[in-house]
Amino acid sequence: MILRAGELLGVPQGVPDPALHAGLLRYLLLALALLWVLAAGRSRPGLSLLAGVTFVLAAEGFWVLALGRPYGLFLDAALTRRAADMSVAAAGAPPGQGFLVDVPPAAEAWIPAATWLRPAAWLLLWPTLLPLLVLPVLGVLVHSLWPRREDAPVAATLCLLFSTGDLDAARGVGFVPGLWAHPGSALLLLLIMAATLVLGRLAVREVVATGLGAAAMASWLVVHGASEGLGLADATLLLTLDQVPWCLLAAWGWPRLAPAGRALILGGAALVLLSALPLGIDGWGSESFYRFGLLLASAQPLSSLLRQAAAVLGRRRALAGFAPASLSPALLVLAGAPTCFLTWWTPTRTDRLMDESREPIAERLRTAMAWVRRETPSSSVFLASPDYAPEIAVLGGRRVLRAPTLLVADDDDRRDRAEDKVLRGRALGKLGGLYGLTHVFIAPGDFLSFGIAGPEELEKRGRFRLRYRDSSELRVYELE
Repeated sequence: MILRAGELLGVPQGVPDPALHAGLLRYLLLALALLWVLAAGRSRPGLSLLAGVTFVLAAEGFWVLALGRPYGLFLDAALTRRAADMSVAAAGAPPGQGFLVDVPPAAEAWIPAATWLRPAAWLLLWPTLLPLLVLPVLGVLVHSLWPRREDAPVAATLCLLFSTGDLDAARGVGFVPGLWAHPGSALLLLLIMAATLVLGRLAVREVVATGLGAAAMASWLVVHGASEGLGLADATLLLTLDQVPWCLLAAWGWPRLAPAGRALILGGAALVLLSALPLGIDGWGSESFYRFGLLLASAQPLSSLLRQAAAVLGRRRALAGFAPASLSPALLVLAGAPTCFLTWWTPTRTDRLMDESREPIAERLRTAMAWVRRETPSSSVFLASPDYAPEIAVLGGRRVLRAPTLLVADDDDRRDRAEDKVLRGRALGKLGGLYGLTHVFIAPGDFLSFGIAGPEELEKRGRFRLRYRDSSELRVYELE
């Protein structure tokens, strides 16, 4: 099971180190920005787009490579529950069973997808890797589908460079920082954006195309966010002052704005206002739609200003080889790349989960869980302490009786009684066939409240057959 993006590239643990290499990242981004400027200025739209995508991938990929485990794994209960259900489903658990035996999995698209995600060794890493592609794909979509073709390079550049603002990120709804906390809904956002761009190009009246695009955004209402909402004050600021200068440029370009841009602004603004209420509507995506709408609305007026600046600069002999029309995106990159959010983004300072996810999972635990996955049937059900039950489900791919740190079942009292009987060596009686317990995983310090001073004492309490033991006294017993 691959748990670190660096393993895919053969990068050793601890490389890159944000404390040592963040400065080098900024120099790299500036070098890529200069290549982006040259490609744009030489009227190479395809090469310019590739340079922009490379810039984004480098800015985001550095921090993904710095992670020692999938984002939030064993640190955030919701993310770990999703990983546990995915792992158990992929390992062949009976249909309708989640990581807790006899409890159905969460209704999340990642879980049924786990059975066909390939390669299987990347299973737990996909939710960390896929967010890397969202912004680059969005830039390609805008570049390809924006109806005002003369403004498409500037529109795509705006989306790539300015998808996130400092104030958006400070309020917890920044687009790029939120990608890793919303890997599934980020893909839905991408689909909605693509649908809005396509609907905006239909050969119908502009008001109809705008309405269709805004209606497509209504599917975001199914994505759940904080139940308390953003708050009216935050929502108001997100719609106004937080978006300067984009809201001013968008107001200037509104009369000539394509339907897709209008749909994103109107639909996004409505979603932001709804997410301010305690309705459980996700504010991250709502604000992202609105911001992308403003950026697209800013493309035409900004292109006009940049073309005027390019016409003046084009008279200089040093820039004689650059076409005035192609200087517009080049000037935008030259001014925006060194100062944009992506260049100076340091998620390990602002995102607790990103910082704590740099800690790798202990190798002894990975080895033990690999044995569980390899040597026990997929139908097995494990009893483990709260400290190790999540690891059994996620890394071992086996269902567990209890995992109170992740989820408490409705019949937890009965499960607690079954656990008590097993650990005290008593007959399970009717509980024996209820949950189908087959194995016990135990480590030093587990189950002290049952009087078990060490893992070896479990053998004295009943018919337990030792199946696995390592030098750190991690043990797996099979119930006989």
